[in-house]
Amino acid sequence: MRDREMKSVTVYRRGQAYQVDAHWLARRHITRKIIVYSLLILLVVFMIGPLVYSLISSFSDNPLSWPPSIASPRLWPPNWAAAWNLGVQGGRSAWTGGWAPGGKVQLTVTFRYPRSNTRPALPRVQLLAPPYESGAANPAPDTQVEVIQGQIEPVDDGDEISYNVILTHKGTETYPLLPMAVIGPAGSEFVRATLPPVSVSSRSSGTYLTWKNVTPGVIGYVFSSFIGAWTTYKGKGGVNLFPRWIVNSFVIAGIRILITTLFATMAAFALARLRFPGRNALFFFIIFTMMVPGQVTFISNYLVVRDGVFGLSHLLGMKTFLNTFWALFLPSLVSTSAVFMMKQFMESIPKEIEEAARIDGASTFRIYTQIILPLCKPAIAAVGVILTFQGSWNEFFWPMVVLTQDSKFTLPIGLNFFLHYYNSVTGSVWGMILAGTVISVLPILIIFILFQRYFVEGFHMSGIKQ
Repeated sequence: MRDREMKSVTVYRRGQAYQVDAHWLARRHITRKIIVYSLLILLVVFMIGPLVYSLISSFSDNPLSWPPSIASPRLWPPNWAAAWNLGVQGGRSAWTGGWAPGGKVQLTVTFRYPRSNTRPALPRVQLLAPPYESGAANPAPDTQVEVIQGQIEPVDDGDEISYNVILTHKGTETYPLLPMAVIGPAGSEFVRATLPPVSVSSRSSGTYLTWKNVTPGVIGYVFSSFIGAWTTYKGKGGVNLFPRWIVNSFVIAGIRILITTLFATMAAFALARLRFPGRNALFFFIIFTMMVPGQVTFISNYLVVRDGVFGLSHLLGMKTFLNTFWALFLPSLVSTSAVFMMKQFMESIPKEIEEAARIDGASTFRIYTQIILPLCKPAIAAVGVILTFQGSWNEFFWPMVVLTQDSKFTLPIGLNFFLHYYNSVTGSVWGMILAGTVISVLPILIIFILFQRYFVEGFHMSGIKQ
């Protein structure tokens, strides 16, 4: 009887006490935790799975291949060593590669042939002009090519013959890339190479192997899509536009954060801590405006920006605010949702703190700046930094309407332009597009990681730390 009492516990449910087995209760708790954590893991996979797949696919030579595969040659360490050695042989850099005067590269390629009494012809080597999306100069470098037959290894269904392709730089100019194609004779089958080719295609005339860069260096090989996204598209004067799009997005997001934080905290302080006629009606109006979709005010906002915000543009020497950064934040100087959230947070701060400050002679402005604002750090971080930054960074429709000059694009508009531009010129370069997408997500992840503690505190609406 005593053992039974030791193994049972009292559980209260709906006001009644029940005696249950302790081991059963422990197993029940463990099962519930397993179910909850499993659901959370599935949710995380569902949310960040596309981003992870985009990151892995950005290292692939053919991200659209089916069935999809996460195994990319660029992520295989032995290929890193090969890219390092080829970068050194190219005479420029083991990290970033290149093709410099005096460089001499040896690349081994192996083909499989059906067994026969005749000796197969040597593969043909063709130097290519750098691909358009590389952003490099178009002429092919002055390079001497030599093909030497190497080891012959018998296999069950034929012979595997290795060839040493030796490239020697004979010019005086340094090139960032060395594109090349090796064409095996008809009936040949590609087996392996020192550095895996970007594409392999079998035709009636032979087997075509293509490298966009034979001397990539380890960084140039692994992160070729990211380097291409960063350096390919150029504006006037040859300026890389991708970094400028990132800077533009940071500038607009920073201005939006400052403006939203200033106006939202001031309006919320007035609504939450001050008493004045019409306060409740004003707050009701703010709540009402939150229910109005942005599509309703789109045309009016566009007309106001086009006309220079009732002539304000003339004071700045402009006829209109279209195609300027002013058009991106003037129509949204005050965020009603930010005001609402800040007001709710400020109302959770005990009034005794404010009353004590007034007894000590503090003015309303001093209470706002030195007491209320420091206590609102969690809400400011959640509303002013994370949500505002995310909304500004990902905003697409409005910047696409008011901005027409490529050097003033924000990053989402630039990526959209990136996609359509290369789709019309060379076909969509999906590796570069995915790399640009991954780069665009990184700032949001970093901001959220840095401010996640304040984000949770802000949404708990608690301004006092215990």
